[in-house]
Amino acid sequence: MNLHEIIERFTLVSGFDRQEVSRYLTLIRDCVAVFEEKLTREPSAGEKRRLSHACAVYAYYRISMMLRDGGLQSFKAGDVQFAVDNDCAAATRMWEAERAMIADLVSFDDSFAFRSVDV
Repeated sequence: MNLHEIIERFTLVSGFDRQEVSRYLTLIRDCVAVFEEKLTREPSAGEKRRLSHACAVYAYYRISMMLRDGGLQSFKAGDVQFAVDNDCAAATRMWEAERAMIADLVSFDDSFAFRSVDV
């Protein structure tokens, strides 16, 4: 996967400027590593472009989740209410859509099962 292409796509998806993106390069690299270890097969050239976009969306999703707990979320004064949406819900929807589109290439198996234990 091409890190430069992923960073370019991340910039478009997130709306961050280059200086803001540079703060998250380590996390973007971590997301690339996650994708590479979860690949189910070697992707073709066209599939690599799909993976690059999905990886950028995944990085945006992870950063949005990380940032959602910080700062002012809402403010109410009498009848006036102000709420800040830091795009966490939008990032989640984007990631769920991308995840479905790359299910044939990357296995993000989040399943959980209780197993029996013999005593």
